[in-house]
Amino acid sequence: MILLDNSIFLLLLIIILGELLGKVRVWGISLGPSAIIFVALGFGHFGHTLPQGIQTIGLAMFIYAVGLQAGPGFLSSFRSHGLAMAATVLGMAVVGTLVTWLCCIVFGFDAGTGAGLLAGAMTSTPSLAAAVEVIGIDKAPAAYGLTYGFGVVGVAVAIRLLPRLLQRDLAGEEAALGQELAEVNPPITFHHIEVNNPNLFGKKVNEIFLKNIAQVTITRMLRRGSSEPILVGGETVLQEGDRLRVVGRTADLEKVELFVGKKVDGEIAFDRVLVKKSIVVSKRKFAGLALGYFNFRETFNVQVARITRSGIDLPAEAHTRLHLGDVLHAVGDERSLRNISRMLGNDLKAVGEISLLPILVGLLAGFLLGQITIPLPLVGHFTLGTTGGTLIVGLLLGARYQTGPLIWDIPDAGNRLIRDLGLALFLAAVGTSAGVSFLTTLQDHGLPLLFSGILVTLLPVVAGVLIGLYLMRIRFLRLLGVLVGGMTSASGLTSAQTLSSTAYAPAAYATVYPVALLGKILAVKVLLMFF
Repeated sequence: MILLDNSIFLLLLIIILGELLGKVRVWGISLGPSAIIFVALGFGHFGHTLPQGIQTIGLAMFIYAVGLQAGPGFLSSFRSHGLAMAATVLGMAVVGTLVTWLCCIVFGFDAGTGAGLLAGAMTSTPSLAAAVEVIGIDKAPAAYGLTYGFGVVGVAVAIRLLPRLLQRDLAGEEAALGQELAEVNPPITFHHIEVNNPNLFGKKVNEIFLKNIAQVTITRMLRRGSSEPILVGGETVLQEGDRLRVVGRTADLEKVELFVGKKVDGEIAFDRVLVKKSIVVSKRKFAGLALGYFNFRETFNVQVARITRSGIDLPAEAHTRLHLGDVLHAVGDERSLRNISRMLGNDLKAVGEISLLPILVGLLAGFLLGQITIPLPLVGHFTLGTTGGTLIVGLLLGARYQTGPLIWDIPDAGNRLIRDLGLALFLAAVGTSAGVSFLTTLQDHGLPLLFSGILVTLLPVVAGVLIGLYLMRIRFLRLLGVLVGGMTSASGLTSAQTLSSTAYAPAAYATVYPVALLGKILAVKVLLMFF
């Protein structure tokens, strides 16, 4: 069929058929986007292949989007869980090396075949490159080609089956991790506190240095005997019996109570003068500016109580830098709040707009970083490649958020689109490439190599579950990211994300990926030393 020789037509056909196949459910299980590679293998077997460039750009898009998403929480994740996750990944590399070595002894594989088996089954192209550098291109690429297909598909399917096999309640896991996150970053609430400390009577708010005690904000006050609340500023004078509405985290509010006075019940109700409003920062020119730059209290007689960012409440500190999509919870008169809304934009539609320039600049920077050769002890000359380069750049830019006029962050919907499209391109291209030699390599090397590849793919995943879940006590949703990161499996990551839309798995994947990359290069070199 002449149309199949057209790369664009072939690419679209493979992705469409793969998406349709991925929606088919058998015993409640579907392959999801990973089904694209099955379709691609079939087309590749009959000689219809896609250019290598499609695989490269697809993988770069997918990994870059993952890096941007995980970047803001990467450092905190590594500080709190990094050692346990890194130990799990290194354990997986050790198990993969030992299983490969045993298979070589049992089935009589030579060094090249063993190195290709380890690199393919654990889906590590840099490991294959390291093996070829040492022993040439005789046997390793063929073994890699045969075992890589199951390495990609097997990890994705295993991840999909894991919750059922371990009888894990994903909703419960999300709730448990949400609770853990709440303990690390407690939600912001408010207390009503009556001024009872005589040392504060007659003092201005800016004279009591409340910020030195706790990160809180006094939003409004009800004077004794009054029925109308007033906004509180630095010049507001405290009097005995004043009731303050103080916003902050619970532990900080309790500290303030010890200093100011007792917590009281009731509500400081709004009247016709004061209203509250949630305002969305949607104008790009204000992204990156500190909240104190606007001086809302003095300029507009408006008090910002807290900021909500990506579902997490943050204290309204003067030094807090605003991001696009931040929600300011403000109190003031209605006219002033309308003026601030017009100034900041307050347009959810504008927040979702995507700028192509930062995305393209980030991808280019990742590609260039991936070309740099780094000499390392034991490993030799090491290159991050497109995958490692785009991941590191994505992490750095995601954590940076903004450089001058360029805002690196991509809205969730846009990030998901780039990630899914990139993965579809990658799976389609790599599947057609593997399909060309799949049956030929199977005939030449036989079922023992295919069987060995299955073992080298699945047993490290099993080891990762045992080490991570039961020894290191890593929470299940994070463990999914550790497992697919340990296998450097992009298709496995997308399977993990179909199980849960939270960012725990991508963050864990990004955390362990560099460790896995180096660990498996070392594993191939150690395996070759055995020979």
